[in-house]
Amino acid sequence: MSEQASTSKGIATRYASALFGLAIEQDDVLTLEQNVGILKEFIVKSVDLNRLISSPIYSRVEQQNAITQIAQRLGLSSIMTNTLALMAAKRRLFVVPFFLSV
Repeated sequence: MSEQASTSKGIATRYASALFGLAIEQDDVLTLEQNVGILKEFIVKSVDLNRLISSPIYSRVEQQNAITQIAQRLGLSSIMTNTLALMAAKRRLFVVPFFLSV
């Protein structure tokens, strides 16, 4: 595994662990599982979403606003929506594909 892929996987693992911990605290692991499935499916289907999460041309605010709107339209939970918004604010959306595979 390349160093960059290893770093991305490490970042993704930390976010996934934190999200899972929140889901456990709120006794909502089933909803998290459903959200992961919905988001995985949408990433496979949407060229625009892939561009959003991987392109450096979008600002943090643009990514944050867009990912929040997408998550809300997909009906994702507030935990997932807030995590994605945080990832955008931290310029970490590029790890979402790894994040969903952890």
